[in-house]
Amino acid sequence: VEKVNNDSKIVELQIGRKLRSDSEVSCRCHLNIPAVIKVPPKLDDGTPFPTTFWLTCPMYSKKIGSLESHGLIKELDKEIGNNPDLKKQWESRQISYKQERDKLETIESGPKASGGVGGATESIKCLHSHTADELSTGENIIGKIVIESIGGFNCEQACINPETIEKNKDWKVVW
Repeated sequence: VEKVNNDSKIVELQIGRKLRSDSEVSCRCHLNIPAVIKVPPKLDDGTPFPTTFWLTCPMYSKKIGSLESHGLIKELDKEIGNNPDLKKQWESRQISYKQERDKLETIESGPKASGGVGGATESIKCLHSHTADELSTGENIIGKIVIESIGGFNCEQACINPETIEKNKDWKVVW
């Protein structure tokens, strides 16, 4: 995990809002632009935040949003119910993710983040969070399936110009 000058500004442009806590880049794309950030279990205002790895890459965000809108969460939830090996891998990561997040907790008072990846307990909930986890740790079977479905980083140009810290008007998603 590394922190580099201008990363916070780049991430804020990618996600379209100010960051709510100090975060570190946990994964970069092939163009060296932040793709995933590691977020503490409590935001600066004390709000519990169950998503340790937050996807910032607009290419992956758009592609994964398309998969979600076409029902992939329901499909994978059903597959988890029918495939004991997949269920075991999913449950194992849910447990280890929660344990890893709990170890990051530095503020003992107040409510704590709960659940596994993205705060989920009974179902997948969010493919973005599983993919961010896979990109950062290589330990998330659901994220791996998503990446296999849509491919790796393939932008021809950076989404953000790292010199000017502005959105690249010529950037586009390549399927």
